[in-house]
Amino acid sequence: MNRIRNIMVLLFAILLLGSCVSERDMAKSFVEKFSMKNYVPTEKIYVCLPKTVVHTNQTLNQMESFLDLEYASQDSVIVANTEILNLIDDKIFLQQFSSNLLYNLQRLGIPVEIVEDPLNMPKAVENKIFTLQILQIEAEEFIKNSISSDFQFSYSYDLKGFSTNVWYLLNDTSSTENKDVYYKSFEVLDQLNLTDCWKKDSTYYAKGIHSKINVNDAYNMAYKAGAMSAKIFCEKIINDYIASKVRFPKYYYVYDPVNNEVYDIYSNNTRKNMFEKVE
Repeated sequence: MNRIRNIMVLLFAILLLGSCVSERDMAKSFVEKFSMKNYVPTEKIYVCLPKTVVHTNQTLNQMESFLDLEYASQDSVIVANTEILNLIDDKIFLQQFSSNLLYNLQRLGIPVEIVEDPLNMPKAVENKIFTLQILQIEAEEFIKNSISSDFQFSYSYDLKGFSTNVWYLLNDTSSTENKDVYYKSFEVLDQLNLTDCWKKDSTYYAKGIHSKINVNDAYNMAYKAGAMSAKIFCEKIINDYIASKVRFPKYYYVYDPVNNEVYDIYSNNTRKNMFEKVE
């Protein structure tokens, strides 16, 4: 009985291994197909890029009495609480995002075509026509509260943050308004390295090195958002292809645009790197 059970376990392991190898082979052959230009003219990625940037200052939004102030007072409050948004050149911001989005999409080898008018975007066709529409891109400035517990007591402090937030329509096949919208945020924060913390007369004090973010960090986030958006979209294309061929894929395939290669990893380790569906 034990011998039969051992044989069954061995056969199951062989089938499992064969399945994984088959998935890997399919993922790699899919990528190689395009890098070797073995595709038909109708196989393309259609991209609709953003033309404007939404500016949001969460610090102001969190001030309950801000809208009750007179315009002159609002202006002074805006100046006092805005360090990055007022310095951003939207043209440079969009160029950083769009150029790196297109560059990293093209690394996969699938021909990329830009669609200027979103109304002219074609409908996606499984494994043939891929569509990526950037519905909105947002430059957001905010304050994030952090707590340090490195000393005898906790010390609370605020850090300035900036994020590039992007909303996507991916491989849209719907002719209705009920479309699945996805979202991804890319952020950077001030860095504060506390070296000492003390309490005096019921007041807490701290000292350390404070590295503040600036407008160049905002442009870098736009650059990262473009590159990472393309990488994750390519991964979606690859993994959707595997899912169309294998009923229950065992791995998630990560795409490396630098070397134009794919690697398989357990799917439960990749959730933080994927687009989030907007409910």
